[in-house]
Amino acid sequence: MTFATPEPQQFPDVFGVDPIAVGDHQRKLNFSEVVDGELEFSYDVVGRSIAVSWHPTAGGGYFSTFREGATLLRIVDSPESSKLVMEFSTQDTVGQLEIQIFPHVSISERTLIC
Repeated sequence: MTFATPEPQQFPDVFGVDPIAVGDHQRKLNFSEVVDGELEFSYDVVGRSIAVSWHPTAGGGYFSTFREGATLLRIVDSPESSKLVMEFSTQDTVGQLEIQIFPHVSISERTLIC
């Protein structure tokens, strides 16, 4: 199974953030300049994985996740919000992770057993 991702130029067009190449197949995006707090997102096309870490300024909380089995990363941009949507599929589970960047950061995840 493959991991389909957007063209690198789509990230700065929608979010104002350039992906940084980390190795041959990995990309990292640091959204900290465009959101409150620290938000980093990275993905590995060959490894079919993603990693997210978020440190919001208000409240001092922390969120971190690493997921394997990624099949699709897409950018969803509308007048109401701009977000990253990832789909996952493993032998036992399917799921979706959404990271809304604008107008404010919001993260939601669903995982179902097959």
